Amino acid sequence: MADEKKNPLGPTGQRVQANVQRLREARGLSKKDLADATREHGRAIPPLGISRIEAGTRRVDADDLVALALALNVSPLTLLLPARSDNELIGLATDEKQLRSRIAWLWALGQGPAVDWEPGDGVNLAEPGTDPAVEAEAYEREQEYGRLRPDYLALANPPEHRRTAEHSSVRLARQLADLVEDLVSPEAGGGAEAARVRMALRRYQQLGIELEELQERFDPKPVVHPGVGFEQFRERLAAEGGIEDDTAKDDTKGE
Repeated sequence: MADEKKNPLGPTGQRVQANVQRLREARGLSKKDLADATREHGRAIPPLGISRIEAGTRRVDADDLVALALALNVSPLTLLLPARSDNELIGLATDEKQLRSRIAWLWALGQGPAVDWEPGDGVNLAEPGTDPAVEAEAYEREQEYGRLRPDYLALANPPEHRRTAEHSSVRLARQLADLVEDLVSPEAGGGAEAARVRMALRRYQQLGIELEELQERFDPKPVVHPGVGFEQFRERLAAEGGIEDDTAKDDTKGE
């Protein structure tokens, strides 16, 4: 107990403590059930140990964390991070440096460094009259993110994943997914949605071009890509001899 007072749990340790109890109860497991499940995975944590973890009086080392994740049938990240991925500020190593939980999840998933480079809630840098100090801070964070990202991506994932992630189509798809996630999240409404919609549409069009190039490479047939409506695509196919123009047939019957 004295050691715990000297070295209390930090924000991540406290999340593990809360998440073990939350997930155990969500699975309908007693503390003995969870203890038995950890034993089955070769890292037995007794019921008293589970009680102490949930009370915050026992630290969870890396092997315990993996055993608990296996026993609860979740990723270790589910124990380390908040239950939600949103704009709530959280601490990682300490509470002194915080970032949004959504950015923390992206960092943990190997998609980018732990730098919250986006403007804060309610800040729209596109609006005239934005506070110069706010603009300067946002610019500095974005520059820091740009500096850290190459080094992060170089080692954060296995080489096979890195090669895939470096493909322009994958980058565009992830950027588009992130933008759409922002737009449909319950926290949307901070004032920058119009700019995000424009950015998303731009990525959508760019991704369509990339996919069309991949289609031509692997299966050279006409393909619909984002930005091409059904009627335009139908006309394009008809012009290329891919389909017959049913409209023209109907006009002939009418005559």
